[in-house]
Amino acid sequence: MRDHSPPPDDPRWTVLSRLRKLEATEVVDDISVRIWGKSIPASPDELDASASPVHNRIAEFQRWADRNGHSLEPAFRWCEQSTMVSEERSEVIRLPLQCLAVYEDDQLVGVFPCTGDQGTNTVADCLHRLEPGDDSDEAPTR
Repeated sequence: MRDHSPPPDDPRWTVLSRLRKLEATEVVDDISVRIWGKSIPASPDELDASASPVHNRIAEFQRWADRNGHSLEPAFRWCEQSTMVSEERSEVIRLPLQCLAVYEDDQLVGVFPCTGDQGTNTVADCLHRLEPGDDSDEAPTR
């Protein structure tokens, strides 16, 4: 999730509330929240200590997407950026406001949002599939 404290009317609070309900009703074993900024350097050589775990997680998400015929874009965007103090451009990964990764037995089984042949699967789509009362037998993967 981007930013440390979204405003109370921010949809990210709704997502957190829904996830906490799923955890309380034991639909999911546990949730954890990671905070990140707007972007990180795309090159591992340019990372500082705080960005390295985020970069590692995105690399894991990308491997999952590649294996399953999905794309992390447009939620995660690889693009160039410059600063006001330099003409030099560097490649960065623009991070989404929120992302949901689903693990089963410590194995990544889904990343939301992601894009595939059937369109984009959002965080809300995943939550809908996890919540009781959903008629679909489809697990929140791919």
